[in-house]
Amino acid sequence: MKIKSYQIEECVKKSKFCSYLIYGQNKGLVKEKINKIKEIFSNINKEVEIIKLTNDEIKENPEKLYNEFNTFSLSRNKKLLHILNVKDDIKNIIEETINPNPFCLVLFESGELTPKSRIRKLFEKDKFLSILPCYYDTENDIQGLIDKFFKNNNIPISNSLKSILATHLGSERNIIKNELEKIVLFLKNKKKFNEKDILNCVSDNYYFNFADLNYSICDGNLIRLDKIINQLYLEGVNPITLLRSTSKHFQKILFVNEKIENGLNINDSLKLLKPPIFFLYINQFKQHIRSWKIKLSHKVIERIFDAERLCKLNSKISKTICWRTLRNISSIKYKRLTSS
Repeated sequence: MKIKSYQIEECVKKSKFCSYLIYGQNKGLVKEKINKIKEIFSNINKEVEIIKLTNDEIKENPEKLYNEFNTFSLSRNKKLLHILNVKDDIKNIIEETINPNPFCLVLFESGELTPKSRIRKLFEKDKFLSILPCYYDTENDIQGLIDKFFKNNNIPISNSLKSILATHLGSERNIIKNELEKIVLFLKNKKKFNEKDILNCVSDNYYFNFADLNYSICDGNLIRLDKIINQLYLEGVNPITLLRSTSKHFQKILFVNEKIENGLNINDSLKLLKPPIFFLYINQFKQHIRSWKIKLSHKVIERIFDAERLCKLNSKISKTICWRTLRNISSIKYKRLTSS
């Protein structure tokens, strides 16, 4: 059964489920939710024995999960099993073993699982099992995290500064928290600070986001583009997600150019975009409008659509397909820059 993050505490306290599957791209958020469940369970039961097992250990010795789940702890009142790197190949073992047990709670941890995943389907349908997906944080999630972090440290922060940070901190929870701790430490004794101070804090350990990707492509900055794609791949971002982000950026450029062609000026055309372009990127985006005209933008969007189709047909080389496509698009602007 699917649950939301805000339901975790109530579910654990009332023992609604005998096991939880916490999975997703956002590894930092996965760890955070697992630690939260462990903390709540330990606070309720005081004496809890925590045992960690891996998917491979259970696969090699199926009896191991059964024995740990069904035996009492010799030193504590309750037992909590934490199973790492869970995959579909132990789905049958889980199904045959896990059932309501007042003395034991089981946490299964996994990375990204597709909708076709057997273990994901099991936890979504079984009324005694719970599943909690952990996707990458949206910009609103990140701004909320920033706001809470600064309030807890009694440091005032404006909405514009929150927006700046949200565009620079990436989408992985561990990275965001580490960067925020560094920023708070730096600003703790400063009475006044501005955007430049904030950006200086994150510049030494910079993490890229989709805005960085899109603007680097349109600027023809191939060196920076390679760094961004590598970083996003390391964070676990799907190649199709990169392609769709770039397509949306070019659709915005196309939209504004079509409005201009129909007689509207560039500033009034930009006001029609929803959501609006972030103020720090306005001048850069205007340059993209001038560089990527209607006919060229149409060709780029078609090329991205073809690349997405190829990625779906050839998942094993989807990262290469995506990288080559985005690099080829960016090289159009790069060739113009080098030839001028």
